[in-house]
Amino acid sequence: MSVTELQDQMKQAMGRLGASVTVVTSHDGSRKYAMTATAVTSLTLNPPALLVCVNQINGLHHALTGGHGFCVNILYDDQQDVSDICAGQEKGEDKFNLGDWQAGYDRIPYLEDAQASIFCDLDDAHVYGSHSIFIGKVKRIITREEISPLMFLAGKYFSPPSSTS
Repeated sequence: MSVTELQDQMKQAMGRLGASVTVVTSHDGSRKYAMTATAVTSLTLNPPALLVCVNQINGLHHALTGGHGFCVNILYDDQQDVSDICAGQEKGEDKFNLGDWQAGYDRIPYLEDAQASIFCDLDDAHVYGSHSIFIGKVKRIITREEISPLMFLAGKYFSPPSSTS
């Protein structure tokens, strides 16, 4: 089997793995960065930590390799427009023109009206292929009452039935 065939099959298989849509943000002291991501997961509760995968050609990669912290903003089901903008519809700091963006812990930008915003200090990084795996030690968390995530499955957005906690 060729590499291209294997890559196509990988895309098909991973399209069956639903994921919450997040926007990962950071800054490098002078510029803000944002990237839509589904390659985000809880790593451990002791200590509380997250794992985020970022393509090395993404601007956010620059901030993270510079040792800056980041925030994972978990989007609500009605925030697809924010996801699209941060996924590449806009470039650079124009990604922050839509949504209620604020400066949070360590001046990291966060989406005030996201379901949750999880602020992390960069703790470790590993390069693998075209991406880097960043491990963040959780420092602060903001959550909202309603639970209604924006999800991504089979190349499309969807929303599961809403609930509250």
